[in-house]
Amino acid sequence: MGDNNIKSELMWSQLVHAEIIAVTSAMRKNARWSGMGVRGINMGNLGMNMGLRKKVNAKDPNARHEENPLMEAFANLKTYLDTVQDVRDVDALLLLNPFLEVIRSGNTTGPIAGTALSSVEKFLHYGIVGLNNPNAAYAMNALSSAATHCKFEASDIASDELVLLRMLQVLQAALTSECGQILSDEAVCEMMETGLSMCCQMRLSEMLRRSAEHVMINMVTAIFERLKMLDDDWFYIESQTDTGDENVREAPHMSTPKPSPSPVLETNIPESPSNDIAVNQSDATVQAAPEQPTIEGCPSGEPTVEKPVAEQPIIEQRSIEHPVIELSTPEDANNDALVESEQEKQDVSGSKQTETTRNIKGDPLRPYGVPAIRELLRVLISLLNPHEHKHTDSMRVMALSILNVAFEVGGRSIGKFEALRSLVVDDFCKYLFQLAKTDTTPLLTLTLRVISTVFDTMRPCLKLQHELFLFFLIERLSFATGIESRGATVDIGEDGHISFVAPQRVLDTRGGHVDVRGGSPNMFLGRQNDYMTVSGEVCELLMECLVQCSRTPTFLVDLWYNYDCDPSCGDLAEELVQFLSANSFPDPHTYSFTNIHVLCFDTLLMFINRMVDSVSIEGYDDEEYEGLTPSKELLDRKARKRLILEGSTLFNESPKKGIAFLEGVGIIEPDENGDNVPSLAEFLRSTQQLNKKILGEYLGKPENLKLLKEFMRQFEFEGKPIHEALRSVLETFRLPGESQQIMRVTDTFAEIYYEANTEEIANPIAAQVLAYSIIMLNTDQHNPQIRRRMSLEDYMRNLRGVNDNKDFSEGYLKDIYEAIRHDEIVMPEEHEGRLGFNYAWKQLLYRSNASGHFVVCDTASYNKDIFELTWKSIVAAISYAFNTAQDDATLQKAISGFHHCALLSSHFGLHDVFDSIVINLATMTGLLEKAGNTSSLPDPIVDVAGQKYVISNLAIRFGRDYKGQLAAVVMFAIVTRHGNSLRSGWTKILQIIRNLFVNSLLPSSMLQVEDFVSGTTSIPLKPKNPTPSRQQNRRDGSILSTLSAYLLSPYTNDETYRPDPTEEEVESTMCAVDCVVACRLEELFADISSGGLAIEPMQALMTAIQTVGYDKTVIENATSPVPYDPATVLFLEFMITTVSRNTGKIQSLWPYATVYMFGILENAEKQSVLVVERAVVGLLRLCICVATEDTMHDEILHCLRLLRDFPPSVTQAVAEQMMAGIFTLSNVNSAKLNDTEFINIILEIKQKVASSL
Repeated sequence: MGDNNIKSELMWSQLVHAEIIAVTSAMRKNARWSGMGVRGINMGNLGMNMGLRKKVNAKDPNARHEENPLMEAFANLKTYLDTVQDVRDVDALLLLNPFLEVIRSGNTTGPIAGTALSSVEKFLHYGIVGLNNPNAAYAMNALSSAATHCKFEASDIASDELVLLRMLQVLQAALTSECGQILSDEAVCEMMETGLSMCCQMRLSEMLRRSAEHVMINMVTAIFERLKMLDDDWFYIESQTDTGDENVREAPHMSTPKPSPSPVLETNIPESPSNDIAVNQSDATVQAAPEQPTIEGCPSGEPTVEKPVAEQPIIEQRSIEHPVIELSTPEDANNDALVESEQEKQDVSGSKQTETTRNIKGDPLRPYGVPAIRELLRVLISLLNPHEHKHTDSMRVMALSILNVAFEVGGRSIGKFEALRSLVVDDFCKYLFQLAKTDTTPLLTLTLRVISTVFDTMRPCLKLQHELFLFFLIERLSFATGIESRGATVDIGEDGHISFVAPQRVLDTRGGHVDVRGGSPNMFLGRQNDYMTVSGEVCELLMECLVQCSRTPTFLVDLWYNYDCDPSCGDLAEELVQFLSANSFPDPHTYSFTNIHVLCFDTLLMFINRMVDSVSIEGYDDEEYEGLTPSKELLDRKARKRLILEGSTLFNESPKKGIAFLEGVGIIEPDENGDNVPSLAEFLRSTQQLNKKILGEYLGKPENLKLLKEFMRQFEFEGKPIHEALRSVLETFRLPGESQQIMRVTDTFAEIYYEANTEEIANPIAAQVLAYSIIMLNTDQHNPQIRRRMSLEDYMRNLRGVNDNKDFSEGYLKDIYEAIRHDEIVMPEEHEGRLGFNYAWKQLLYRSNASGHFVVCDTASYNKDIFELTWKSIVAAISYAFNTAQDDATLQKAISGFHHCALLSSHFGLHDVFDSIVINLATMTGLLEKAGNTSSLPDPIVDVAGQKYVISNLAIRFGRDYKGQLAAVVMFAIVTRHGNSLRSGWTKILQIIRNLFVNSLLPSSMLQVEDFVSGTTSIPLKPKNPTPSRQQNRRDGSILSTLSAYLLSPYTNDETYRPDPTEEEVESTMCAVDCVVACRLEELFADISSGGLAIEPMQALMTAIQTVGYDKTVIENATSPVPYDPATVLFLEFMITTVSRNTGKIQSLWPYATVYMFGILENAEKQSVLVVERAVVGLLRLCICVATEDTMHDEILHCLRLLRDFPPSVTQAVAEQMMAGIFTLSNVNSAKLNDTEFINIILEIKQKVASSL
């Protein structure tokens, strides 16, 4: 009992006897069995078995058996159970047989059948029937057959449906229990058919149909979980044949739904007034019921041929007094896979076996596997066909629900089996994509969910299908939101500022249009009515599906690797990022109630976050994975792809120009004989972006006959019927319109085809005529303007004597005729809608054979290339989101996006990207714009908490700009952390520093300068000598002017008046001051001064100081002294401090510092004395720093000569500071500074200073 794992604490025999009593008690409540017992039923059999003679006139002992077979079966079971001690020795078939007979019998009532079903379910749940019991496999298959052919007398609808629900529970228990794995393929098909039938029967209550769907989902879960345990793909055949191979089995078949009701409830009612009402109701219900899936047949019998709805009998008269509910398939009840003969066998007690167990122990039963799963999958997929109008949307929703569970459980396992994979790759995906164009919300919701599940589990097998669907989502969402992704551009200004440019939406047309995105078919096929505006709900569903697909960790990398770097596919990753970027902000001209823009922005940030996560894993981005193509080779492919697309575009404009371009860039190359025709033919055959009409015209030209022949040789014609070969050719280009060109194409085709196929065709001329006739037949059969269509006899008559004065075989021409009649040869760009999509789908399936599998790239090796490709769109979207955000959550997302993009650009060494990020943030701060004082009076100063603050216009404006303050904090935090990545962006940083400084917003510690005389001082904002006061008013003014000046209000046009700052202005200034403190500028410049930057970014900083510090051209062209600019001194001091503290880099930085100072000192007479003085101090400080460096001796002498050659007025103004610095320099202990030249220059300077005083 241990092996069977009995779950009950009662003895197994007690449980079985209790269930026997329960069923027989329910039976005795019925008038049929109320007075019957089991005694004497088999009287006389024992004597005959012992050799006694049967009485001649005795009553047949089996007579009562015929009257009461069900009761006898239970009596025999009791007798059998007395002979068994261990539950593991119980014959499962003998144990279940009496209960199954009750279930199958039409003489029982619903409560009796329900009780028997409950008993069987309990045996399965408690483990009384287990894998180790004798005949367990036969018992389980008998259980399946009995449950799916359950019959009982009808009563009220609620009670009957309760029995049907219990039957469903038994099917579920049988399939999901441990014994379910030994069911046969046929049994599983029957069980699944029964469940599908009840799901589709609209006459049943909503509760029962939903319960049936729930049971189906549980059963499908168990079935598809089994795929994980199957090691290989079973071979199976479509018809029963003797192959001698034990691995080959006959495939079970399940038919797709049919228009006939195929009732689950078969009511058999005698004539009575009351029953007539039930009949009419049932009949009306059946007529309205939709079709249901049924099994066509099992190996042991022929399929039942169903009658049309109007003729199918609904009510079958029987010689009983009550209606009978029969749950069965349309096939004959005796058509049971387990019944192999009509011969009856005696059981262990001497009684005869019933129908359920007749000769059931034949050949060993195979456990179900791929054949049953394939049939189930095929039927479920067939229910999705959107062009099958007999299938309702409710049926499709039901099938989608079941299929979604199937792929959630076993999607990856499905991909391992060709028999299952072929269904998914073709019909399943095709139907799903067609359903995805619906606007019915419930159907669309489930369709998109199934698509996401399929791609998540089977993406390696669905490369081109995945591409097609993603392009479909992008295009439909693009036109729904008003922004087409392929036209979206990101503009980068000369200063590095990024902005998004939304294009005009242009609808593609079929005339000459080439989709440069790649070779994937367009699900819209160029019809403008397919671009109709979709509802917000549908649009959001599509967007949610796109986001769901994007949640795969390697999604963006996978797209770039598999599509963008594949010449035959579109730039899917690039277009997706452009689409998400373009839709990350709402259209300013429309108002949207959906959150599509939020989803787009979040998806972009998700891509960036994944890259950042990979950076945080040390060494992850450097890890190489076996089987993946190196990044350099992928970039070469992408470059080649771009050339092919450019050449294709030129070819569509002018074939001659296109071919010349392709030859020039090496796409079309000559062979060893110098012939480029083979390479050109291969290009024309394999390139999907070529305009099919232009290609056909080019191939049809007489001068291109050699190319046409080589083009035809690109096809594999051997063993292929001529109509299929011609179809494959004509689907690659549009047949020219001129008859001569058509003949040239068909003749060339026939010549090449005849070289590979000579069985049915006598000579090339016959092939030519036959090929041309196929084209004419195609036009005749499918041109809507032709009323009288050619018959098979007409077609055969037209081809008499063509095959070398003989006729083609009748079967050969019939196959051609039927193939063309049922399946039109669709010329490229000739049809739209369903035919056009089918053509495009065929092209996709053809390309999928050469495209290979989808490769999952769990590596960060390609992140740099992807980020470099997409950063413009991403940063533009983040910038726009930051500028237009209305809440802190969006601002936080944008700030995180800036931080992550900066980290990635720094990590990958993409300095231009980092510069653009900093420049964008600098622009957002508003601190690049000067906000000067319009009044001649200085800015007012207020005292707040003992500190004095200048209330400037810039401080007020900046303090009011919340986003500007955030941008400033983010920008300086990024620069502080990744300063080594900044190049041209230093200019914007210094411009902001300049504006902060002149508006007294910089921290006081940054204004300190070193002085040879006074030590440490602060940079003054005003020159030492104040400018003269304004000229006093004329004293000789008239009395009238005096009175006017006295009487006029001081507020009227008086530039000398400035009102006191308001509280709001003071508060705004304090906000600006706090923001500058939060920017932590002291830390940034302290880190720079202490050597935190490498040589290259330090040189970039020096260049920026030269640009921002002062304009040398203005100084040189000035005719009068240039006004004092404190910013010039600020940047001078910053440069001197930085260079002097980075002595290890001083030789690299010296040229930048001296150029800056020489520009001031060489025009010293035009400069403010304070500026010149600070330049002299700075120059001498640098000389002191390098005095011990022998290599810098000449540079020091050059600097001293400059000081020596000052004009006397300049020498007099800076004499004190200059002599103090020279004194310090002279005290440096250096042998080089004691040479004659140095001493002479020092003496000359002293003499000049003395003479100037």
